[in-house]
Amino acid sequence: MDKKILDIPTATISDVKKSPINIFKRAYKEGKGVYILNRKKIEGVMLTQKQYESLIEENNYLNDKIIELVAEIRLLNKDVTIFSDLEVRGGKIVNKESLIDKTDEFE
Repeated sequence: MDKKILDIPTATISDVKKSPINIFKRAYKEGKGVYILNRKKIEGVMLTQKQYESLIEENNYLNDKIIELVAEIRLLNKDVTIFSDLEVRGGKIVNKESLIDKTDEFE
């Protein structure tokens, strides 16, 4: 079986040492990260700031979607045990008046 060569930009550690800005320019031009090789082994990936921030935003969005889907699945589950506030938090806490923190942005 032949090895598949991925269509990814690469550079060496020596290239990074010579001119890191050229690697960033290449990442921008190619529209994707540049894999940094050290003796033919991938050591890391260089991205532009915009590419990195885009990945972080996408990751946060996908994590939020996972949380929403897990919550939806739980809400759709009809075979659940329901506990009272007293059972969950105990009598001493339940009988106290709740304190509302207007700075936590959940109200």
